Amino acid sequence: MLGLALATWGAAAPLAAQARSDGRGGQVWTLEDLSTGQCVRFLLDPGTVRRGTYDKVRLLPAGKDERLHPALRSVIEGQSDFGAWIPSSLCLYYGNALSLGARRFEGKDPRKRQMIGVWTAAALEQGSGTRRDILLDFVAAGRGLSSAAANAKVKLSEAQSSVSKVPNTDNDLYQVRIGNTRLTWNGRAVGDSTRIEQPIQEAWLGKGTSGTVWRIQATFKPEWSRPLVGMLSVEGKDDLAKALKASPIRFVGPVYRGGGGELRFSRP
Repeated sequence: MLGLALATWGAAAPLAAQARSDGRGGQVWTLEDLSTGQCVRFLLDPGTVRRGTYDKVRLLPAGKDERLHPALRSVIEGQSDFGAWIPSSLCLYYGNALSLGARRFEGKDPRKRQMIGVWTAAALEQGSGTRRDILLDFVAAGRGLSSAAANAKVKLSEAQSSVSKVPNTDNDLYQVRIGNTRLTWNGRAVGDSTRIEQPIQEAWLGKGTSGTVWRIQATFKPEWSRPLVGMLSVEGKDDLAKALKASPIRFVGPVYRGGGGELRFSRP
């Protein structure tokens, strides 16, 4: 049992928070600029997830997920036992500048841009059956981000991240440490760029600080995407590392660039 509690809150993606309300008790956070955004898609063993005190949602098995990523679907088609596992994503977003509330954070060093990430698990609301994924963790790399988020009743796990080039290759090297999990991505974008015509929309549910519960409606509008090739290595022994290592697949990509997005917070 990894002890991944569905009651654990992470908040949202690398978005710049503006101090304005959506009229239902929550802020609206906006993404000003996205230099790089990419997700690791994997399958989560349902036996490692405990529900905690959260009874507003139920986990969605991969075999019943109509939105399941093709890479994950190919796994369960070949190994039906994994159809009971839960689709999960770890998405990392790097921005040149992030504003949280009245504070603005800029990543002047391209090797150490501001980074915010979110770890989610597929879920449905009890009763209505509406898709609303659970946020298992919300992470950030950048001085002052966690304290600024705390003022909005959002809990951030601190991370360390660096971006560089692999010598004598075209590959990018991303090194990320989240708790005791260490991730290294050595890869590059390939093929033609695809213009993103339609917004990417997500709905999340999670707990903030001081007993706060948030519904989050996320809308992302990146300009371009490209496939990725490379290798992801995972080290560590905490919940995230164990979950990634246990998965039969760890698919990375595509990479998103440009554009922006918005997160709307509201209380259930």
